[in-house]
Amino acid sequence: MNHYTLHTETTGTGPVIVMIHGYLASSQYYKKIAKRLSVGHTVIRVDLLGHGRSPKPRAAEYGYDDHINAVRHTLTQLNIEGPFSIVGHSMGALIALRYAHLYPQDISRIVLFNPPMFSSPDEALSDIAATGHHYRAFLFSRFRGAVWRTIKILPRSPRKTRPAVSLSDVLAVPRQAREGSLHNVVMQGNVFEEIEEVDKPTMVVVGQKDRRIYLKNAMRHTWPDHVTLKINEYGHNGMAYHPELAEQYLRTHFL
Repeated sequence: MNHYTLHTETTGTGPVIVMIHGYLASSQYYKKIAKRLSVGHTVIRVDLLGHGRSPKPRAAEYGYDDHINAVRHTLTQLNIEGPFSIVGHSMGALIALRYAHLYPQDISRIVLFNPPMFSSPDEALSDIAATGHHYRAFLFSRFRGAVWRTIKILPRSPRKTRPAVSLSDVLAVPRQAREGSLHNVVMQGNVFEEIEEVDKPTMVVVGQKDRRIYLKNAMRHTWPDHVTLKINEYGHNGMAYHPELAEQYLRTHFL
């Protein structure tokens, strides 16, 4: 088991909410949401292993075990005792769900924003690879190393405020973390199977403008009684751009 202490941002007081960002993102993703929730809650935003300002070990495989062990060790270092609520977006939703599966005593409630909803690794590969030429170049091309090196040296306009979805966060993730997290978490996760093994009250949020396969699979699945499905009109990052709706979902679920 690794003992990496992750970078975290903590605000507010009250019942604890742990927030886990998605692939190639950082805790900045939840900044506006956390500000709203900090009235009445202690909100802990985590930078995942290999992301943001957290450690980026070259030897890690960046699979479920690496990510979850680092999150749990970090919460232990912060003296956080369960049960607490856990929120995950995208890849972070898969990690949050697996955490709840492995450590149910730690978790009271779960919210999964826009989780990858593939029925199999093969479906994940075919759908992700078909996203577009740029996506294939970034993640699957034999020349992807050169593509990433080129992007890193391109000039960028400075911004006064750091956005929730940032190229800087994308470029901060080294190759090992980028490829390991994609292949060992995003493409291996199965929300539909794993959610059956977790009996905590769970909210799953899906955007109509997210990947079509997510909505298709979500609508045809028979969800267990402890799961509430919410569908909104936005895309994959809808909650970051509409923090008022994210707050509404979370406060309703946490009551």
